[in-house]
Amino acid sequence: MITEIFKLFVFPGLISAIFIGFLYWGLIRKFTARMQNRIGPPIWQPFFDWVKLMSKEDIKTKYSNFICLVSPIISFSSTLTVTIFIPILGNSLISFFGDVLLVIYLLVISTLMFALAGFASGSGFGYVGGIREITQMFSYELPFIISLLTIGFVNNFSIKPFFAISFPFALLSFIFYIIAELNLPPFHIPDSEQEIVSGSLTEYSGRKLAMFFLAKSVKLWVLLSIGAVYFLGAKNIIWFFINSFILLFIIILIRVIFARLRLDHMFRFFWFVLTPLALIDLLRAVTGFWWSV
Repeated sequence: MITEIFKLFVFPGLISAIFIGFLYWGLIRKFTARMQNRIGPPIWQPFFDWVKLMSKEDIKTKYSNFICLVSPIISFSSTLTVTIFIPILGNSLISFFGDVLLVIYLLVISTLMFALAGFASGSGFGYVGGIREITQMFSYELPFIISLLTIGFVNNFSIKPFFAISFPFALLSFIFYIIAELNLPPFHIPDSEQEIVSGSLTEYSGRKLAMFFLAKSVKLWVLLSIGAVYFLGAKNIIWFFINSFILLFIIILIRVIFARLRLDHMFRFFWFVLTPLALIDLLRAVTGFWWSV
């Protein structure tokens, strides 16, 4: 009982998801700055930003409604729920046949809340950001789902450790999914500051904006954890963090090298490049034409 409570609230649950999620964001900002020959903020800056947002006034527009209030809470809670299915310490709190499908559902719900928040804000910038969020989601979700199902065919459709080097295209699709899901360059189309200020979150401030920031930080922790276990086969805590930092470095490298794509370019990349490649690995998994490493 004590072990389950520890996993739920301490590690890999609530506290560690928030703390390490903020730390990962700090590392992204710091290493990105160093690669661009800048000093950059300290790695603990996301903690300060979140505390400051929580203390700010929560300004409401005349269009504010119930969706504006619950969308950040649902986004955060749905993302946090995924942590109970990831076997970071060897065993997950909950595991059953097909739990990978529930993970897909929870991650989609979290992203939809960002789009709904933009629609509910009554702002033109938020509306355009919400439309871009939905459009972008339709582009990257397909190769992402295919990549998870590929490993699922050889892993009993459960979130269990598996070294996916045998399915390189599935791994590649998942890495690009992380970048697009978090709206990081070159896929930061829904909140491109040069065009639509902050996209779907333009009209949000104070605690609601802090909750969205918290949801995105937890999502970074969750996605890197899935990659470290489900795709890179981490079976102990040491390899878990090694694999997580490998994925984090790849994300930072792509973020620094590439400029922002147009929405149609992104759609073509995910549907006409990554999707066919991911389908190759899915076909190999279904037919058993793959090798174990």
